[in-house]
Amino acid sequence: MRALFMTGVVSVLATGCSLTVAGGLDECATSADCESDQVCVQQLCLPLPAGCLADPYGSTEADAIRMGALFPLHTSPEPGASLDESDVQGLNAALLALDEVNQRTLNGKKIALFFCDTGSSKDVAEKQARWLVDDKKVAAILTAGSSQTLAAADVTIPAGVLTMSYSASSPELTVKPDTNGGSVGLLWRTSPSDAIQGSVIANLLRTRSDLFGGTIPSKVGILYVEDQYGQGLSNIISEQLNTGPTRVANRTFLYQRGGDVKVVLDSLDMTYDPDVTVLIGFADDATAILKEASTRTNLKRENGHRWFFSDSVKDSTVLADSLAASQARAFYGTAPAQGTGQAFSTFSARFNDKYKKDPAGYAYTSNAYDAMYLLALSASYSLSTTNAVTGVKMAEALTRVSSGSSSTNTQLTNSNFTYLAAELAANRPINVEGASGPLDFDSNGEARAPVELWQVGDSGFVTIASNLEPPQ
Repeated sequence: MRALFMTGVVSVLATGCSLTVAGGLDECATSADCESDQVCVQQLCLPLPAGCLADPYGSTEADAIRMGALFPLHTSPEPGASLDESDVQGLNAALLALDEVNQRTLNGKKIALFFCDTGSSKDVAEKQARWLVDDKKVAAILTAGSSQTLAAADVTIPAGVLTMSYSASSPELTVKPDTNGGSVGLLWRTSPSDAIQGSVIANLLRTRSDLFGGTIPSKVGILYVEDQYGQGLSNIISEQLNTGPTRVANRTFLYQRGGDVKVVLDSLDMTYDPDVTVLIGFADDATAILKEASTRTNLKRENGHRWFFSDSVKDSTVLADSLAASQARAFYGTAPAQGTGQAFSTFSARFNDKYKKDPAGYAYTSNAYDAMYLLALSASYSLSTTNAVTGVKMAEALTRVSSGSSSTNTQLTNSNFTYLAAELAANRPINVEGASGPLDFDSNGEARAPVELWQVGDSGFVTIASNLEPPQ
């Protein structure tokens, strides 16, 4: 983890402080006067917020455009917590875009991206967001996850700071007030709402017998993590299964992130005995659940039980555990689809060249890449119109990236960035297609996208279909 943090980061060298004031706090002029785990705030050396880096990725120039990033690289803020591989690769995707943008500059400026690891905690994310807004004076924050994004938005929206998430999928983001008294919303996401994914999952459960051993399941269990993401997606799936001409019996079961899953699996196994269980959770929990479920009579694959996975289970961490992988093998899951145009091809090739990994093996990597590019485009627009970068002006720019005709559709690639920035600066409408697909934002700051169906293979995740839509 330390190696990851050190990549692209300028280390702060402790130079000592000139004075020590009451309470043991050192005076400083800049953060270089403080210890490596401190920052200079109002001429005092104060502790750096847990999980945050003092120096940014990207530019360290004094006039750099300041943005923040809140990524859950670890599954918990506690020492010794395991890495969340999907969000590690999400960060890598965002940094790839940042490097490409900074090679070109935005009206003569570059971007400084101040980074914090939330440890998958919404409380930590809220504190870190406040530090980024109040102390680092960022114009925008790139976030991950529904609960952490909503917590950060409680800080950013009142401050007029733009929030862009690459993986928050809760329907709650759709209805959250975000204009702060203005005319444009400050909460955006490149990930589609789970209203789409949930409807697709429910439709697959009641129409695709080929995914479930040739038989439509008569009883579906929905096992979900207790947060906004899990609550929202489980509610949508259950509601969809309970309505319409073809209804499927279902029951929901919740578990706590990182908690003991034995009790909930006992209940799922002995009191319900489902044909299929939809697992809505993150990779670390999914691994523990699959391993523990292998000891439960009614949840064993050899006894006919099948799993169906949500997007966050598409993570190599699950396959790294031999028992979990054996329990998941050949079963299916869904996630937002990757793009199919040149933007995805370019991104995929460059990501593979730099990190030696296939970005399609993780959910939301292309969404993170697009999110960073959109932030850069919107910052360039803000500079060209006001000679400053503000969250409100950046949001105004985002309302214009989906306003061109289909004939002006432009791939969001590194080679097209300068052209797209110039078009926005000239107030000409553009229509952008990113690595994650068409970025057709609606009035709620959301880009609708199709859903992919994937299967757990012997050595990775195999895309079966990439254009699934909810039934009309």
